[in-house]
Amino acid sequence: MSSPSSSIRGARQASRSSIMEPPTTTTKSVQTFDITYPLALSHKKDRYLPSKITPSNRRRRVSVEVHKVLPQFEEEKRTSSVSSESRGSLLSARRLSQDENPDTASSPEICYIKILMNTAANPIETLVFRKRKGKTDSQLDRSGQESVADSTVCDHSLVEELANSIMTEATTTNNLVNSLGDWFAKYEVPLKRFDIVEKKKRTVIVTFLFRGLQLRREFIFDSEQDANRFCQVIEREKQLLGRRAKARLDAALGDIKLKEGERLSLLIDIVSAADLPTKSPDPYVIARLQGKRIHKTGYISNSNNPIWTLRKGSLFVLNVDALELFEATGGLILEVTDYDAYTKHESLGAVSVSPKTLYNWNGERKEFDLKALSGETVYNEGKLVLRVRRATDHDIEFMEKYNKSKKFDIKNMTDDLLPSLETGGSALKKLIKNNKKTEMGQTKFLVRPGPDPKRKLETEWLTKEQIEEEAWKPSHSWLDIGSGNLGKVFVEVIKCDGLPNMDTGSAFGNLTDAFVSLVYEDCFARTHTVDDCLSPRFMPWSRRAFILHTMHTSSQLFVGVFDSDPHSSHELLGRVSVDLTNLIPNMIYTMKYNLFNTAKCNPRGEKCGSITLRLRLELESERKLLLSNLHYPDSVYVNSDNKKDFKVMHQTVHGNVDMKKYGLANINQYIEELWDYLTVYYYLEDSFKSLILWRSKTTIPIPVPRLIPLSMRWVSLSMPLHSLMAFLCLIGMVENPELMPTFFFGSIGWILMATMEYRTSGPDPWDRCKSFQHYFWSLIWGDGLIKPHYIESNENIERIKEREKAWKKRVKDAERKAEEYALEQEQYWKEMEALGDIDDDLCVVKKKFTFNPTKAYLYPIQQWLGWIINALRITKNIVIWEESYISFWFAAVSFLLSVLSLFVPWSLIVKWTMRITVYVFFGPWMKLVDIYYIQVDEAEESERNDRQKSERQEYLADQILQAQIVRENNTKLLDFKQYMFGEHITKVNIMKKDRFTDKPLPESSAVVYKPEKKSLGSIAMQEAGYHTVRVDGQHLVGEMIPKIHEMPSTTAPIGKPTKKVDEDIPNYNDSYSIAVAKVGTIIVGATILSVFFVPNLLGIFSGLISKDMHA
Repeated sequence: MSSPSSSIRGARQASRSSIMEPPTTTTKSVQTFDITYPLALSHKKDRYLPSKITPSNRRRRVSVEVHKVLPQFEEEKRTSSVSSESRGSLLSARRLSQDENPDTASSPEICYIKILMNTAANPIETLVFRKRKGKTDSQLDRSGQESVADSTVCDHSLVEELANSIMTEATTTNNLVNSLGDWFAKYEVPLKRFDIVEKKKRTVIVTFLFRGLQLRREFIFDSEQDANRFCQVIEREKQLLGRRAKARLDAALGDIKLKEGERLSLLIDIVSAADLPTKSPDPYVIARLQGKRIHKTGYISNSNNPIWTLRKGSLFVLNVDALELFEATGGLILEVTDYDAYTKHESLGAVSVSPKTLYNWNGERKEFDLKALSGETVYNEGKLVLRVRRATDHDIEFMEKYNKSKKFDIKNMTDDLLPSLETGGSALKKLIKNNKKTEMGQTKFLVRPGPDPKRKLETEWLTKEQIEEEAWKPSHSWLDIGSGNLGKVFVEVIKCDGLPNMDTGSAFGNLTDAFVSLVYEDCFARTHTVDDCLSPRFMPWSRRAFILHTMHTSSQLFVGVFDSDPHSSHELLGRVSVDLTNLIPNMIYTMKYNLFNTAKCNPRGEKCGSITLRLRLELESERKLLLSNLHYPDSVYVNSDNKKDFKVMHQTVHGNVDMKKYGLANINQYIEELWDYLTVYYYLEDSFKSLILWRSKTTIPIPVPRLIPLSMRWVSLSMPLHSLMAFLCLIGMVENPELMPTFFFGSIGWILMATMEYRTSGPDPWDRCKSFQHYFWSLIWGDGLIKPHYIESNENIERIKEREKAWKKRVKDAERKAEEYALEQEQYWKEMEALGDIDDDLCVVKKKFTFNPTKAYLYPIQQWLGWIINALRITKNIVIWEESYISFWFAAVSFLLSVLSLFVPWSLIVKWTMRITVYVFFGPWMKLVDIYYIQVDEAEESERNDRQKSERQEYLADQILQAQIVRENNTKLLDFKQYMFGEHITKVNIMKKDRFTDKPLPESSAVVYKPEKKSLGSIAMQEAGYHTVRVDGQHLVGEMIPKIHEMPSTTAPIGKPTKKVDEDIPNYNDSYSIAVAKVGTIIVGATILSVFFVPNLLGIFSGLISKDMHA
């Protein structure tokens, strides 16, 4: 090694510590040599002057260093004494780029060759080099073959531009300049890519691979001894490469045993980043393995907390040999970079994931702190969130399709399966076409949308009676759509009547072109369009029959009728929401509904015609539906890639009034509805009077034995049951105050049972709900008590009218009382205001209060009112058993808590709670507490405050983390749904949140479904899916790469059941959990009967008797 002057050596060492190495270096050992090598003759690479004829003023002094480097991420795992501030300074002792050596890229120790340049000795070359170094990785990737020869011959324009400004420094003598300059690494090469070609005395010719280019250089040492020592060091380090490689592999594997030839397919999800440095960056992520870029995400504009989604490149599959992965230095490197269209992309930090972590990762979410790369700005801020797991066949197939085509091909969504609905055509074309003709004295109409393909001549023109008859026949084909597994809904759109005309030219036969849309949970479907008809009939051979799959019992079937328009948006004629909760399975319902534009607000407007549907429910198990209500349903969304279809979906679900849009009219609607809820007070007042005055009557069947003949006769007895129960319970509570919690919980169930009894005893079969007994029986045996039965058209119509008349009278009386009370209050406050106007201070100027209704102030109020109204609507539906499944659970839990409260010694608990409170917190010893605990010195108080602050911060951080996870999942799921199903999305209500409920008209009817016997040919056709088209719903399941929840095709092409219906034989094949539910239900029922009623009543009467005896 040479021995230069102390000033030069001191300058070099000081420069190395300040420029090359961070305060906590990862360098293990350094050997420095002073050399000189000749400069290039021209821009052609590897053309240098021979060392013998190189003039002295053309020499430069640089240094060559041999490093044994511990990659910083590996060092952090092995040492804990380094401070976090120091650890964040560098990712490694070198820049992680595409020039890294695959064989030396994952070791505890690495050897590098660095060629150093002095900034003061080569000022022009230094500035050129730094400008070239500022190019982005993408530019380097595109250029590929860019020359990396000496910069003095690469950019003459830059040399000329900078020469004048630094000429004074450049002409300083070399010995003085070198002592004042700084050193930086111009080349950094792994040892394996560095070779000695030839040695001649004190000249050593070397070659090395740098950024894909093979470079050749001459090193001229100060003495032959230095040249020999340099060659010996290189040879010795070369001999250690194999040993280091084995040590690297053993350290990386740990206790993992790889299979021979094992390959890994890893699904990597770059989830998000948080708290990135700099103001409003445009971050993107580059993933590198062994120095090679394997993936790059898109950038997120102006975000310090970006979330990368599928279409922003968050997901990629890494296919790699397991052994090659463990041999990679630094593992998987992910660098977060700030995108800039005009200047250099700035590195915001990077993370390194070790091969062992990747190998054992199972998809959980992990956060990594960002650390600065070598030579980049140190921020010590930000986190990167990743998820990694083994890729499945579905993941690999999905990513291959996505990389080939950025547009998702929705399976089965073809024109053949979902025919185009734009059949109306232009107005001129429809004027030319004749839809009516007279034949043999009969008026016949053109069948629309077309004749039966199997009977074209017979069904092209039909009379009105024949069209009506054909419309009621079973459907020929069904569209099986949806993702639920609780049951199936078979829906057929039969006809519409009295639709308004939305087209111009009605005098010439240009009428409404109607089609019907259906939205149910995660699926959307439409019928064919019937042109120029205000009372369309949908033929059985057209698209009108749908099999929908149920995910939740509260789901409604939304049906909308639209006027088709090929040139603009389809116009809503009317819509209806069909409540399926209280329908009985294995019954064919023919239901007729009035159509209205909205169900969200009042007034609903005029009736827009009617629609007739035929539907049937098929449930797997009533118990399964009941148990599914123990958790709140997830939100459901439906997407569309067509804006017209999106508007159809949205108006089908929500109507043509958007209550979420800001407007004073919407606020007034909410206030009006709140006022309607206040009128409940008068209903409660009326019910309370009926209760305490023993006016209410309940019919109870009582068995009466008959001797001749010997039998049992049931007699209906009308008695005020609710008044009797209230009287007995209040007596028990007065005599035994500790039973108050029992009666409190019991009263909740009692109120629910009373409202249920009111609905089940009503004359209107379409207003009845499933009873508590039905659900209780379903919980035990699997099937409910209510069996399929017939409902006649206009059944009990006279009693229904009488009840509706009486109910309307009660409503009017309640509203009249409310208005009278409001007028009285208004008059009262006017009088009080008149009194308040008398003021002794005559100089006071009264100012009239004005309120400016701006959106900034009123829109939050509107949102809060909407939330309150939705909560009230859900509560009302539970109380009146519109949500009968949920109502049952509330009633059952109330009764259960009432029974359990009997065994709780409430009086003892209250007594001892009060004793402990008084004796512990109000005694004189509290003075000691004040002295030794409350009154503490400042140090203890500061420590306590710090501890409390730390606990609050931990709690807040946990809440922020949970909110961030929800935001990440929702953002990624939204992007997946938009990619797979379309950009336009609408939310489908699961819980009933409409202000008005649509009920079938009295003309509706129902019959018991009786399956027909099928031939072997029909069964074979069903198994082959004949006449059935299966379309998956939009419900996605799974993590990272969710997939469509696929359901098997329903074998019911013409409305036949998918399982055998036998009303006499119950299903006893119960699972273990179902059997436990049965036993538990029986125990609860027995407890209610034996513990609640009998002992309580006996205790009440015995207490009364004992008091009378003592008196």
